[in-house]
This record gives sequence, C-alpha cells and structure tokens, in this order.
Amino acid sequence: MGSMSLESELRRRVVTPADFVADTSAFVDVHLPRSAGKTSFSFIGAGVTQNEDAKTNIVEPHGFCVGAAGLQPGMINNAHLHYTAEVFVCRSGMWKMAIGLDDQLALTIGPGDIFAVPTWVFRSFENVGTSDGFLYTFLGGDDPGGILWSPRVLELARESGLVLDETEKVTKVEDVVRGALTLKPVSPEALAKIDRYSPEEIEARVVRNDARRWQEHALLASVIPQHHSCVAPVIGVGFNQHRRHHIAITYPHGFSVNWLRLDAGSSLGRHRVASPVALLAMDADLVVELGDAAVVSCEVPAGSVVSLPAGEWRDVRNPKGGPAEFVIASNGDGRCPIEWSPTLVKAARDLGYVLDASGCVAPRELVERHFG
Repeated sequence: MGSMSLESELRRRVVTPADFVADTSAFVDVHLPRSAGKTSFSFIGAGVTQNEDAKTNIVEPHGFCVGAAGLQPGMINNAHLHYTAEVFVCRSGMWKMAIGLDDQLALTIGPGDIFAVPTWVFRSFENVGTSDGFLYTFLGGDDPGGILWSPRVLELARESGLVLDETEKVTKVEDVVRGALTLKPVSPEALAKIDRYSPEEIEARVVRNDARRWQEHALLASVIPQHHSCVAPVIGVGFNQHRRHHIAITYPHGFSVNWLRLDAGSSLGRHRVASPVALLAMDADLVVELGDAAVVSCEVPAGSVVSLPAGEWRDVRNPKGGPAEFVIASNGDGRCPIEWSPTLVKAARDLGYVLDASGCVAPRELVERHFG
C-alpha cells in the first residue's frame, strides 16, 4: 500500500469526536419523555441500531462492535436485553446502571469505570449526574443478534407512535401498512426464563477507576526505557504478555479489553497483529503511526475511537508531558499474538528479556539454554 493510500486509510480509521455522527432515532424508545433526545453512535460495526438510516464509521468486521451513548442529566436508556456481551466504558458523567425489569439491582459508575453486563439480563441506564454523560460500549460479535425490549417499553413506544417492523427497524405507527406485522412483546412465561444475578455477582463485573491493577513488563517492548508502558487487565488476556496477568472480570466475552498507560514521550514500540484492534483514546491525546518502509502518522485527539488494521506495522505514541491512559480491545478471550519489530526484539534481548513459549515476557537467562 502506497504512503498516500496508507495515510488516507489511517485517517479513515481514526474517528475523532469531530467525526462522531449522533443518532437520535436509533431505537424504538426515543419518543418516550425521559429518552427523547438521547444520542447513539456506531463507530465500528453496525451494532444493534434499529434505525435503517444509521451511520457507521467503520464497517469492517472486528469480532466485536464499538458504539456509544450520550445522555443529558435525567435521561434514561430503557430496559432491554442483549444476547452477546455488552461492556460500558464511562468517559464522563455519573450513571445508574440497573439490572432487571424492575431495577432489581443497581450500581453507579463514573469516569474511568468499566462495567461488563451479563448476557441474558435486562439492563437500563440513567444519567444521574449534573452534566452530560458519555458511555462507550463494546458488543460481542460482528452480529450481536439484535435487542429484546421489555414488554412495557414496547407498549409505551407504541403509545408514543413508534413500533418495530418485521425487520426490527423503527417505524411510525401511522406508516404501518394494513396487514403488516409489527413486533409483539414477549410473554410473561418467556420472561420467567431470563437469567438472574446476585448483587455480589454484578459488582464483580465492575473495574473501578481507582481499582485497576497495573502491571509492569506486560509487553516485551515495555522493558525498553523509551517504550515503557503498563497494562491493567480488565476482560480476557488480549494485549498483554505478562505471565501473571490477573483478569479482573473472568467471564468469557469473546473479546478482550485492557487499559494501557504510556509514560510521557513514550511509545508502545513498532509491532503488528493479525487481526484488527480498537483503541479508545479516553482523555489521552495520542499519535498513531502505520507503515513499514514508509511510515505515516495521524494525531488522535482525546475521546477518539481508532481501528488499527490487521497485519500493518504500527506504533502508538504519547506526545504529551504526562502519562496517557487508553483502552485497547482485541478479538477473542485469549492472548492477542503480537509480532514486535526485529529491532525491538533485539533491544529487549540485550536488556535481558525475551518471550517464552507462551508468548510472555521472561528473563532471557531462564529461557535460552547455555552450554559449555
């Protein structure tokens, strides 16, 4: 790929806040009093939007979808269920996350918290803060299988003038053709089969901002001073080469999520992986580089969503004077195989570190055999 085409490809994959396309018609509940005006975003993959005119920034399959929700104070996203894992990453606002049809369980999350909602439970969320809130979302799979709405939400939506047609897209009641079918609420008997969780089980699915467990030497390049980084595991193994990685949320999700922290002026180091990965820049300003012989770069403002393509050499730099923390997601629950540049592999080896047979950072003298 030429440098000009690679540069345009990189820019296409960096979705800055200026590129966000807010959708106020994504779901059937958007006319309800405390939901009117809520915004939804589809960054990577179509997700579960019910608006046939929805805009997705990056359609390439990643094995998971990335979106977001923006709500003003007091707004609610009503009770619904997903069949694949849903993970909320809070960038701003204070949120009440409720589980169950009647909010049987609830917890509050704030900036920097990550909450992994179980599959097969109804969930709703409300901005209980005093300012606008923004939640990134990960959904498992390239096709998460749609949404199951609570019966009450569908009833209220119909009263507000909206229904779901046979393709499960939002339609005005007045536009439904005579004889056409619309989605019916599920029966009470079916609802009795929905999973239930204890408060302790739900709380165990939250990684609080102040409870991250940062690990040194979690990436091979991190042993090199100019590439120093730390990893705080959240879900799965993913982008982590620490042999004692501690997964905070242990349930399988089909994708992995980790926090990464780069020192001021540091970079991850040149590497590539065989499948696409996604970055949430959160509050960090970053620079992403792509390419081998010809390297192109793109500034990544705080709040951006980035898709890094499979197979391309890349680096992520922190150009600022303080630490930069961001989220990285990869497909699968297992370790994301990382190929480091030969230069970095040699530099790490010279400092006494290599990768063992499991792909974990290890002391060179305990991996390489010595004969005399």
